[in-house]
Amino acid sequence: MHTRTKANLNKGSRLLTTSALFCLLLLWPVRTARADEIGIWNFNDSNLTVDHGAGTLQSSFSSIGFASGTTVNARLGDFAGQALNLTNQTNNGENITLSVSTLGFTNIIVSFAAQRSATGFNSNQFQYSLDGTTFVNFNAPFNPPTSFGLFTFDLGGIAGLNNNSSAAFRIVFNGASAAAGSNRIDNLVVGGQRPVSAIPEPASIVLLALGLSGSIAMRHRRR
Repeated sequence: MHTRTKANLNKGSRLLTTSALFCLLLLWPVRTARADEIGIWNFNDSNLTVDHGAGTLQSSFSSIGFASGTTVNARLGDFAGQALNLTNQTNNGENITLSVSTLGFTNIIVSFAAQRSATGFNSNQFQYSLDGTTFVNFNAPFNPPTSFGLFTFDLGGIAGLNNNSSAAFRIVFNGASAAAGSNRIDNLVVGGQRPVSAIPEPASIVLLALGLSGSIAMRHRRR
């Protein structure tokens, strides 16, 4: 009888150990992905300095200005302050260029709000670069509306932009027909996905543990 009881206890201990290991496996972080911002420019400080995250923004325009902005594509509670204002037909062919490290990110997306005046730049080409030097056209040129609209460029299919410290993006402006012609860009966002650790909900873990414990207890009572 003593030997049989000892064997049952050993079996119970093994079952408890197995259930504990199973719970630990469930608690082990699972790698998932989430969307996150890499760099955000809201232009509310009337400059080209990144406002959230990291990155640099440069312009080849002879001069730049700032005008009233929008909340379209605003992030992190940003208000409708200023927007980048680009003017003058003499600047046809000029650009603004973003240099942003995407290290640790995949599925890159660039988005912004844009509008133009009647004589503003109506043929604007979005481009990307894998080395910060050579730029490639992405999609057809876009024509902003006369009130702020959202433009989103999903670059998830460009594998070379993932985890790239030299990634860059550019908008080339064309089509302005007067010195007073203007375009506004606001809430310029470069984002992507990065892996995070996901842990199961505590309630689910507790219910599973209780179920396993109850099962083991029932088996002991039968013996």
